[in-house]
Amino acid sequence: MGLGESDADSRWIGVRRHQAALIIVGLGLVIEWIVSPASSVLVAVVGASMLAGAVPAYDGLTVGEVFIVAVHFVARSRWSTLNVHEFGDDVALWAKGDVSFRAYELNHRGRLDLSGRDVTNAESLGALADAASAARAGQHFSEHVRDDDVRTTTMLALPIDVPPPEGWALNTRLVFEVVGLDDGVASLDLLERLTYLRASGKLLRIYRVRDFSSVPATRGLLEQMLRSPTPCDLSLHVDVVSGAKAHRLASRAVHRVGSDDVTSRSAGFRRTARSLRGIERLAQRESLVAGGRSLLRVAVFLLVSASSLEELHHRSSSLWRHAHDAGLRLERGWGLQAQWYRVQLPGGPGW
Repeated sequence: MGLGESDADSRWIGVRRHQAALIIVGLGLVIEWIVSPASSVLVAVVGASMLAGAVPAYDGLTVGEVFIVAVHFVARSRWSTLNVHEFGDDVALWAKGDVSFRAYELNHRGRLDLSGRDVTNAESLGALADAASAARAGQHFSEHVRDDDVRTTTMLALPIDVPPPEGWALNTRLVFEVVGLDDGVASLDLLERLTYLRASGKLLRIYRVRDFSSVPATRGLLEQMLRSPTPCDLSLHVDVVSGAKAHRLASRAVHRVGSDDVTSRSAGFRRTARSLRGIERLAQRESLVAGGRSLLRVAVFLLVSASSLEELHHRSSSLWRHAHDAGLRLERGWGLQAQWYRVQLPGGPGW
C-alpha cells in the first residue's frame, strides 16, 4: 500500500481538531453578535479572532499555532546548555531532560548500495523494533548520519539494556562527534535565533521532514538526502509503541477515519480516492500490528551547519530544493530551533 500522509495530527472532516473547535466556537460568537442586539462588539472581535486562528499559515501550522510559537519564543531565554558525560560504556546526555544510552558505530564496508548491506541493516533494525514492541513499555532509539565534508559516520543510540544488531560496534566517543563537541569538551552553549542557532562558532539550522508520501516507490525514503550535494546531518528517531497500546492506536485510527468518511458522505461529500486509500492503508496497518509487527512513531531531522549566515542561507536553500525534488516535504521550524535541536539529539532527551 505504501506510505500516506502523517496521521500525527488527527483530522475531522478534513480539518484538525483545534481548527474544528475554533471554527465552531468562532462562528457561534459571530452569529450571536449578529442576531442579538445586546451583544457587544467584543464578542464579534473574539469570534473573528478564533476564525482567523484556524486559518492555515505555513508548514501545516495555523495562525493560532504560529501566534503561540511566537509568544513562547519571545518569553523564553535565548540561551540553553547541552552536557555530555561518559560513564564507562554508557553516555549520559542532558539537554532539557536527562537520557542515558549506548552509542554504536556502523562498520562501513564500501558502498552499501552496491553490496546490499543497506537492506540487511534495515531489516535488522526492523527486527529490533519488532522485538521492542513486545515489551510493556515502549522503547526509543535513534540513528544519526553525520557528514562533515571529509567522511560520513553512522551512529546508533540504543537503550543501555538493548544489544545492538550485527554490524555495529561500541563507540562512545562518537557521540561527541555527532553532537558537534570537540574532543575533551563536555558541554555546549546554544544561542537561539528565530531561524537558526549559534553554537561553538557555527551556525545551525534544523529542518523536520513532514511528509514522505511523494517519494517514488523505487527509491528509499531518505536515499536522495544521503546523496545530497549539500552536507547535512540526518537524525532518524524511532519511538516503538508497546504492544497493547499499539493495538489500541491502530484500531482507533481505522474507526476514526471510517467515522469521518461516513460523516462526510452523510453531509453530502463524495468518497474520494484519497479517502479510500487512507482507509485501506490504516486497515493494512492494523492487520500488520495484529500480526506482531511493531507500530512506530518516526521523526526525521536534517541539520545544516555553516560558518557564516550567508553560507547557511545558501546551503539551506540548496537542501530545501533537493528535498522537494526528492519528494520530501520539510518544515522550517521558525521559533522552534532550540526545541528541535534537543529533540534530534542522540537518545531523544527532548522527547
